[in-house]
Amino acid sequence: MTNLNNLLSALIIGFAISSCGTHSGQKQNAESNDQDDMRLKQYMVKGRELYTLYCANCHQEDGTGLASLFPPLADSDYLLSDLERAACVIKKGLFDEITVNGKTYNQMMPANEQMAPLEVAEVLTYITNSWGNKKGLSNVKEVELWLLKCE
Repeated sequence: MTNLNNLLSALIIGFAISSCGTHSGQKQNAESNDQDDMRLKQYMVKGRELYTLYCANCHQEDGTGLASLFPPLADSDYLLSDLERAACVIKKGLFDEITVNGKTYNQMMPANEQMAPLEVAEVLTYITNSWGNKKGLSNVKEVELWLLKCE
């Protein structure tokens, strides 16, 4: 009977330990999601400030662009199809003709070389999550890597 009690005790302890591990993992995932949500909100606030300062003159407050001169950012196939390219355009500018939502644009976009990678990530997060766009957080770590590859 003692061996059976020991076996039952071992099983109960093992189950308790594995349950705690699962709960701990779930708690860590919840904390990580909370941190990502908080970071997304922070990036959106700061990104809007930077957008207003550097981008809204041409792309307009509502992201609709300006006639045939400056392309829209709202529901923009060009923007949303390649976030790495978008980060480079924000930082390095754009000097080539592009097609956005089937329409051709050839106005030069000035570089924003003064922007730190964090600021690029904030603006990118703002424009890819505003006006119906829903791309989520562009983390500063990934943006730093993208910017290293810009031509």
